[in-house]
Amino acid sequence: MCQKKIDAELTEARGQILITKKCAEHGTFSATHWQSPDMFKFAESYDFFKHFGDANSSVNPDGCPYICESCNNHVSDTVMGVIDVTKRCDLRCAICFSTFPEHEVDYEPSKDVIVKMLESLSQTHPKPPAILFSGGEPLERDDMHEIIGVAHKLQFMTILATNGVRLAESPEIAAKLKENGLNIVYLQFDSFHDDFYEKIRGQKLLKTKMKAIEICRQHDIEIILVNTLMRGFNDNEVGAIVRFAARNSYIIRGVIFQPIAFTGRATDNPFREAWRDWRFAEEVENQSRGEIKTTDFFPLPVMVSPIMIMRKFMKKPWPLFSCSPECGVVNWMYVSKNSTIIPINHFVNFEKFFRILQKTAKSVKSKGRFSILLSLFLASIQSLNWPLVAKEIGIFTLMKTILKMHISPSYQSLANLRRRIFLLGCMAFMDQYNFDVNRVRRCVVHYVTPDLKIIPFCAYNNVHRIETEEEYVSR
Repeated sequence: MCQKKIDAELTEARGQILITKKCAEHGTFSATHWQSPDMFKFAESYDFFKHFGDANSSVNPDGCPYICESCNNHVSDTVMGVIDVTKRCDLRCAICFSTFPEHEVDYEPSKDVIVKMLESLSQTHPKPPAILFSGGEPLERDDMHEIIGVAHKLQFMTILATNGVRLAESPEIAAKLKENGLNIVYLQFDSFHDDFYEKIRGQKLLKTKMKAIEICRQHDIEIILVNTLMRGFNDNEVGAIVRFAARNSYIIRGVIFQPIAFTGRATDNPFREAWRDWRFAEEVENQSRGEIKTTDFFPLPVMVSPIMIMRKFMKKPWPLFSCSPECGVVNWMYVSKNSTIIPINHFVNFEKFFRILQKTAKSVKSKGRFSILLSLFLASIQSLNWPLVAKEIGIFTLMKTILKMHISPSYQSLANLRRRIFLLGCMAFMDQYNFDVNRVRRCVVHYVTPDLKIIPFCAYNNVHRIETEEEYVSR
């Protein structure tokens, strides 16, 4: 495709939201933009900019998304920085989003270069709380634990994306990673069936995945399972994977489903629309038999109000989760003593609680800390589902946790609740068929390049990746 920037239109058809584009050279084409219209409208109702406003949020500047090296038009700051540490990999996945068949290069920044990338990102304001090390397979590098150590000393939350093969083969790697400050393993986990792994990942991997999880458990390295969701392949396993996470919430901190994006090796797949699966929330409701509803999921901008309040108490404030509500939906799930999964919004009258948070956030700059704490306390009193809280958590424990999370947000502030909750969500990355410039400008997940550019995730993988890698290799 020519990758020219052209006008697009969102329309409702065939029970979903489509993005339709008309190119003078290649004609008209459509792609799935979002799941059900009802869920789309529900997510849009929580859009940060509808409530707080930004005159520049809908401006489509000239040159976007092609000129990230000189762009000052990003609407959002970096929440998570991504660093590709190598192109080497011990698998050859048919759907790898980061490797293009016509572009096989030995891209692997040196440790010194990566340190400069980390230091540069550390100096941004606001500083992003997390770094994701990706590839390729990062554990193909023998110095990965040293790189983790540098990021840890710079006070980033450290996350390592891996297929789990090296962890399973060499358990001593996990010990080194833990010792150097690794917080989370972002583990590729698509299925409980080896026929899926053989077809999509090239070999049987289920035992390898399970062993990697056990090794992380032994070293107390928390895990987020990452699933590439493909209709007709593994969409019927959504419920089973959610249940697995619930049974292992002591070590599994979350499950993120990612509907397949057609970049890299999957770019020209003729079955792309048949394989797309953006019905995540509906599948969770169906496969959990209604235990988790579609409307138990909220778009990431729902976090803007509480973070604005948290900033009042933080020495180094977090960036806002001000991405487009169309980028994905999430929620925290609480695992009860009888293994029932309870979305945390069930513990409060969420609509009421959220609106109070919004009102508090809008006036947070003019309020003192005591006034804010009083507002949070009153909001909790007015909104809590008291019988459920008393039964599952304890009123005092929850109130103390709510205050700690707003004053000093961290895993530690969750205290004993930490091992009984996990994040469940869906992140929908874009490809050239459903690319939307307005979404990419609001991106909060940014790649850092060796020459210290900050590039939104989907812009990098669709526009800038090949040029960036070739330029670095040619030096």
